Amino acid sequence: MTDRNRATRFAVLWALQYDRRPQDLPLLCFLLQQQTTYYREAVPWGMASDLTLAGFLVAEHRQVDDLWLHWDAKNISFDTALGYHLYHLLTAGIAASTEAVQASSHPDRDRILGDITSARHTDTAVGEWLDQQRARFPADPADEGLKAWAHHAARLGEREASRLFMTEWAASEPRTGDTLNALQFHLAHLGYLTEAVDVQKEAVALNDSWSGAKGSKLLTLARLQRRTDDFAGAWQTLQEAQHGLPPDKRGIEQGKWRHFVKECFLLVPNAPDTSTAQRLLAASEQDLQGIPRLWMDGVLDAAIAAAEYIGDPQALHRYGELQQVAARERAQEVGRATRPSPSGPATS
Repeated sequence: MTDRNRATRFAVLWALQYDRRPQDLPLLCFLLQQQTTYYREAVPWGMASDLTLAGFLVAEHRQVDDLWLHWDAKNISFDTALGYHLYHLLTAGIAASTEAVQASSHPDRDRILGDITSARHTDTAVGEWLDQQRARFPADPADEGLKAWAHHAARLGEREASRLFMTEWAASEPRTGDTLNALQFHLAHLGYLTEAVDVQKEAVALNDSWSGAKGSKLLTLARLQRRTDDFAGAWQTLQEAQHGLPPDKRGIEQGKWRHFVKECFLLVPNAPDTSTAQRLLAASEQDLQGIPRLWMDGVLDAAIAAAEYIGDPQALHRYGELQQVAARERAQEVGRATRPSPSGPATS
């Protein structure tokens, strides 16, 4: 599912951020509706500032009738339920918003009332939140930072401008892990993979207090190298990453093993010849042994894709059987997590 009007709609929202007028409210409501539809139909997880910008620009008009638009935006997904602030619904005043909901026949009436009538919500708190949003989305373009300009340009499809803004932002920041991670992720998202590899190599070279940090960085580096078709570099990085993996595949860091083996399987189609691809498949299958919860992280999907690429029917059969076993294990585990306890409701 794609949205051909996403960049154009964001351009209008961005322009409205810098040119706010009372008569713009109908247009802003329409744009928020369209953003809500986009997220509901095309965004499986996550939430970005394109939705919160649309919500803020509507909320700033503080009209009680608009709380239903905000409720729809908040209830798109699990991520929006957490990330789209409840105070969007309360900018007309808590008393007025409560009265409007009480007088409605909306199917979620009781849910909304339960959320907005908490004693911790005050008009003062809502006003402070609005001030925070005004600082986040300034009306003057001169108050925007380079990082914000980088994200704006990316949403408009201006890749090179976005890259320049982001690299200039990073040049003004300390070369910490957070800075390098933000820069690498942004460059990779824009498609500048070679530059992203260089940044990630710099990140790997940092000394981190967290013992597992280097292993995670190496797996990210291997993924980027694979995407640049650098088989030798990716394989060397994976071998280095393997040395730092915990010896216990079933321990609390079992996810690292799944991600490592998944990356090995994904590298198979990048092998320079069939013999190398077959050896890598065999080594990956060996490392797969003993890892629990193979229904997680897509590791078996990667294994099946690798076997299909090589054309190995026996490996395909083995991975298919593992997938069936993993599916049964997942059903059992999810069932245990949601089964009602003898003394209370279902747990999760």
